[in-house]
Amino acid sequence: MNLIILLVATLQFIICDVQASDYSSEPNDKEVLDILLHNKRYDFRIKPPSSGAPLRVNISVVLLSLSSPDESSLHYEVEFLMHQKWVDPRLIQNNQSSYSFLNGLHHHKDIWKPDIYFIKHGTFKENLTPSNIALRVFVNGTVLYSMRRHLVLNCEGDLHIFPFDSPMCTFSIESVSFTSDQMEFHWAGPNRIAADEDSGNIALSPVLKRHNAYLVHNETYYCDHNDEWRGDYSCLKVRLHFTRDKAFYVTTVFIPGIILVSSSFLTFWFEWNAVPARTMLGVTTMLNFFTTSNGFRSNLPVVSNLTAMNTWDAVCMFFIYTSFLEFVVMNYLARWVQDPEEQKKKKDNPILDSLQLVTTTLDLSHPNKSGTLGGQLHSLGGNLENRFKGVRQIGGDILGKKGSIKEGDGENGSQLDGHHGHTRKSGDEIVSGSTLTHQNSQSSEGDKPEPKGSYSLTQVKKIDMYSRRIFPCIYACFVIYFFVRYAQIEGAMSIYGEE
Repeated sequence: MNLIILLVATLQFIICDVQASDYSSEPNDKEVLDILLHNKRYDFRIKPPSSGAPLRVNISVVLLSLSSPDESSLHYEVEFLMHQKWVDPRLIQNNQSSYSFLNGLHHHKDIWKPDIYFIKHGTFKENLTPSNIALRVFVNGTVLYSMRRHLVLNCEGDLHIFPFDSPMCTFSIESVSFTSDQMEFHWAGPNRIAADEDSGNIALSPVLKRHNAYLVHNETYYCDHNDEWRGDYSCLKVRLHFTRDKAFYVTTVFIPGIILVSSSFLTFWFEWNAVPARTMLGVTTMLNFFTTSNGFRSNLPVVSNLTAMNTWDAVCMFFIYTSFLEFVVMNYLARWVQDPEEQKKKKDNPILDSLQLVTTTLDLSHPNKSGTLGGQLHSLGGNLENRFKGVRQIGGDILGKKGSIKEGDGENGSQLDGHHGHTRKSGDEIVSGSTLTHQNSQSSEGDKPEPKGSYSLTQVKKIDMYSRRIFPCIYACFVIYFFVRYAQIEGAMSIYGEE
């Protein structure tokens, strides 16, 4: 019985040994890489040989996420995957395995890798760890190295047209120690630049995440001589164009500003003696605009030059304050014209005199009143009409004179000439007489000059009447000019000016 048990145990041991030998007949990734990366045949400090030519390193970038701390920031966080591919002849495998590549994740410190350096980027948000990389070694010696990067980019923006600017973020990929005659970087894969193109595009991940970052377009370049700040080193450049969320600023800044300014204009339709209503509306709109603009301006980037937001705030505040001052002037003048004691003390009021002068000058409804714009235009038209009549009369006399000379003798001609001369003279007298008559009629029909210092409440109310038209029209022109200049013209130049 013991002999049978011994024989069975021996047979099982032989079977397990055979299976183990069959399983271990094909070495795994670790065993192959341990042999390839042995320190007696491989030195990761030495660049792979490339037969005298520069080592070619193909690079491609895939964007994973874009974010910004807030809408008004010039700092953008970019997360991307960068793939690097090169050929290392020292890693060529002679044995034919069932796997197309070897996973070298745990051997990444023992394999030579390009010394990548990011310039003009800002800061790294996190360090590179083995969990953020992938390393594959193929049978023909090709090495594919992928790593995840998270950069905080310091971008450039045209802050004088904020929030209509388009920040531009750039960063470059450069070698630390190898010049271009030793190692060259090339865009590959989706970032490849065609031979007839100056730039390419960065691949976007299908699950690209955005947070307060609105990417307009992106470009990939090869660095030119302006970027060779250290010398002749191979360099690749990435350029990202962002834009602001216009709807955010329209709903939080511009529309509230337009509403507050328009509300301040409502006082022009109130009666001059509605002091509580006009005062409350003017002061309330002013305080609300100050509160809204100060709360929003605290989050804006600080710049020393005048920006579009400063222009908007200044002009809106000017209209609100001026409409409030208009009520003060209106109320003061209305009380002044109704107080006989004040008019006895001072019969002249410079404000009302100026208003009366402007009203009279721009009056078009009384063409017979001298000194008005309508009267001047009517007088100019009458003078031109009289001049045309005189020219036609003289032309008729000349034509009649020529006809009489041809048909009659000299005496008759002289008589006709004298007759026509007399007629022409009479015509001149008639023309001048009609002109004088017309001018006299204008003088007689014109309104009598008002005695100096006599003002009425009706004249004062014209201030509100003019303000109802002037203030909204000027403010509407400013709003149109503001958005056309900053949003359409300079905003478009900010996006496409660098292309």
